[in-house]
Amino acid sequence: MDELVDGLKQSFYNYISPSESDISKFVAPWTHFETEKNSIITKVGQVEPYFYYIHKGLVRGYFLKEGVEYNMGFSYDGEYSGVYDSFITQQPSTWTLESITDTRGLKITYSDLMLLLDEHKLMERWMRLFYQKVLVGFGIFTKSILADTAEERYSRLIKQSPHVLQMIPQKHLASYLGMTPETFSRMRKRVRD
Repeated sequence: MDELVDGLKQSFYNYISPSESDISKFVAPWTHFETEKNSIITKVGQVEPYFYYIHKGLVRGYFLKEGVEYNMGFSYDGEYSGVYDSFITQQPSTWTLESITDTRGLKITYSDLMLLLDEHKLMERWMRLFYQKVLVGFGIFTKSILADTAEERYSRLIKQSPHVLQMIPQKHLASYLGMTPETFSRMRKRVRD
């Protein structure tokens, strides 16, 4: 558990500079979670009860339309995760959060996180900076899906996050980039040659 708490502390330090006293208060309400590979963490229609810190593992957010899965994003070692819109609004989720690998980390309930945000200005700053990063990333992703060619989307991925090619199954990356697995495979082969 100490390893997970140390990882969570470091994730806070990436955004804010809390004192030792503050950081102890910030990590206190987080609890351990563990999921097996291919486990549903949050399903459509369920209100997201937690905000997650992924210490080790890989999760994806996706939705189904007419039987086809559309990947919206991935979280892995050292990152946060959850069905953010459902968590913030406390309304039923319209998409699913699933572990792709065995995953472990820490989680905090909505009420515990809101209490921390209300009581600690620095914690509120952490949340604001985190959501700014999410919004900027979402804007870049949306623009890319709407305006970029498949090749441009693939190039952006390998430039920004080349490590995901080794971590995330090709079919999930293809879906995330809005292309078929066959198109993704052709682009990957073209770049390697």
